[in-house]
Amino acid sequence: MATLLDACAALPSDRPDRPATPFAVHLEDHRQWADGHPAPPAVLHRALAVWTRIHGALSLELAGHFTGMGFDPALLFAAEVDDLTGPST
Repeated sequence: MATLLDACAALPSDRPDRPATPFAVHLEDHRQWADGHPAPPAVLHRALAVWTRIHGALSLELAGHFTGMGFDPALLFAAEVDDLTGPST
């Protein structure tokens, strides 16, 4: 996760003064999975979002769940990556 946390910390944020969400507050006390990484809660949240959304999209594609839905899963994956790596909102 350290590499993902570093990558997420380097991404631009258009709301650096965003108020803490309940999940961000929760992450302050539940960050052992970050193995001592100094990332602030917003970066922890973003890294978890990237990991879970990309993992989910890839798992669904590999399991064949997009077959027959009539769209290009590669475009969905690209849209997810673009959404996750753009400025956080």
